[in-house]
Formats: sequence, C-alpha cells, structure tokens
Amino acid sequence: MGYNFISCSPDDSGPNRYDVRGWLPPQHLCWQVLKVVGELDLSKFLRGYRADGQGAAAYPPQVLLSLVLYCYCKGVRSSRRIEAACLDDVGCRIITGNQHIDHSTVARFLRRHREGIKALFVQVLALCAQRGLVDLSAVAVDGSPMQAAAARSTNRSLQALETMIADGDCRDRPVDGRHGRRSSRRRQPPAHRRRQLPAAAVPARRPLGASPDGPGQAA
Repeated sequence: MGYNFISCSPDDSGPNRYDVRGWLPPQHLCWQVLKVVGELDLSKFLRGYRADGQGAAAYPPQVLLSLVLYCYCKGVRSSRRIEAACLDDVGCRIITGNQHIDHSTVARFLRRHREGIKALFVQVLALCAQRGLVDLSAVAVDGSPMQAAAARSTNRSLQALETMIADGDCRDRPVDGRHGRRSSRRRQPPAHRRRQLPAAAVPARRPLGASPDGPGQAA
C-alpha cells in the first residue's frame, strides 16, 4: 500500500491549497535545501514508519529533515521557534507545503532520528565531492592558514555540530517546563508579592453561639 504520509509537496496544489512554487525565486535557500535532501538516501529514516499504510498519518521524513536543516542554516534551533517559522517564514511554508508543523513533531523527529541525521554527514560530503566543492584525494591538517571564501566564525567541527543539536533540546526544556502538563496547575504567587492585610483590618473570630454585642448583652 505505501506509507501513510501527509502531503506536503510544493507541487501539490489542490482545490484548497495555495500554489507556493512562485513565492520565492529558484536560487533561494529553501529550494536548494529541498534539492539536496531529495538526493540523500533516507531509507534508514523510513524504517521507523509503517509501510502498510496503517496508523495515523505522519509528516514525511524528507519534509521534516528539510525544515530542520533550513532553520538550522538560519540559526533557528529551538523546536518552538521552528513551529513559529512555519507561520511567518515563506521558506518554511514552501518546504512544508503550507502546513503548520507543531514543535512536538519537530522535537520527536530529532530525538528519534538523531543517529540517522549524524550518518548523513558522509552523504553530504560525497555530494560536495561530486560537485567539485571539496577534494577528497588528500586531506592534511597542519594548522596552516589558507585563503578561502569562508568566514572563520562559520566553521563548525563535529563536536560543535553535536553541541548545536543538543543546544536545541536544552532550549526546549525550560519552555516545556513552563508550558507542559504540570504547568496547568494554578501556581501561588511568591510570598513577597502576596497582598498582606494589617492585623487590625482582620476581624477576630468569636466563639460559636456568642453574641456579636459582647457576652453581657442580650442579642
């Protein structure tokens, strides 16, 4: 039968869908990301989905991967900020086919396919070699400075990339703590912000059955 995926293709312009193909020029980053992800082997990602068409519909892994890579290229790593970008970023709306993907879906995808995303580094390196962007014949690291069309501040090592991915989870945790299930309980304000009444303004309790005019007067 096939996978039960939600249609998010930019080419899918149904009766109730907008045609997003003309929103941005062909050289825009979002189109380049979609093109590169379309050349990657995502068979390891597909193993985590049912191929019999059963179960709830899910977003295709190539769409979520393209969304994450596009947002990471723009410095957006928090899953909640990625969800917000699906509303106001035209590139995200093209990648998702004008679908609004929530932050929980993005966070689960990153946790579920963390090892698969790391393994894509070899495929990306092979694509760069095919297009003549890198030379893999000989690689030597001796600390010599070389002139190149790249900024030193944008260079990332493997450890830096892993830290960047983990940083997205760390940014989500405090936000999830404020908006999670446990936060639905009503919290008491801090003690220094509570309104304190003076002792004279609070009437003293009288014993049950006692007269309001005093013990020696009739009611």
